[in-house]
Amino acid sequence: MKELCASLLAANHAHLGRDLKAAEREGINRFHIDVTDGHYTEDLTFGVQLIRDLRGETRAVLDAHLAVFNMPAILDTFLAAGADQITLQYESCDLPQRLLGAIGKAGQVRALSFIPATGFDRIEYFLDEADIINILGVDPGIGGQDFIPKVLNKIEQCAAAIARRGLATRIAVDGGLNRENCRSAADAGADILILGSGIFAGPSIGENIRLLKQALTQG
Repeated sequence: MKELCASLLAANHAHLGRDLKAAEREGINRFHIDVTDGHYTEDLTFGVQLIRDLRGETRAVLDAHLAVFNMPAILDTFLAAGADQITLQYESCDLPQRLLGAIGKAGQVRALSFIPATGFDRIEYFLDEADIINILGVDPGIGGQDFIPKVLNKIEQCAAAIARRGLATRIAVDGGLNRENCRSAADAGADILILGSGIFAGPSIGENIRLLKQALTQG
């Protein structure tokens, strides 16, 4: 079963709770929260307070994506904030195995994210270390990018290796997805499709989600 995940970075920041509830009413049960520090990427985005506040508003899965430097200094704070999943950005993480172990020990879902330029050889090592492998379809920190088609081959490689090794690891794809290409990512092996503007842009969140579900199930 393919799962849609809504990235709150593209929601209306003055009405995050409202937009989250609108997506929930259409069956979205997973929300992606980008946490950036203004160093690994240029922008500052969300922080631990948003996780705490949203935890009181929803039982949906909250995925905190830490695209930051110096993760050991902040990981415990995010573990305690109520996130169900912590996604570490591999390229800004010095000790991914140790931090994945700490996430698992705390009872949260362990996820590791990789930029488009990082090859499958790096990813393969972690297929049995993480519960979810998050493959970025665009470079992090730059808005409005198109999905990079060659990433589809990397999704296929991950899916084949997971099946060959009999692992339960799931594959998420984040960045540049829309109604036109989400089916291609799903067919390549993605289990979780993370969309921002594809869900929150325009006048109707509900209509966006209905059209995405149609795109994933048609023909």
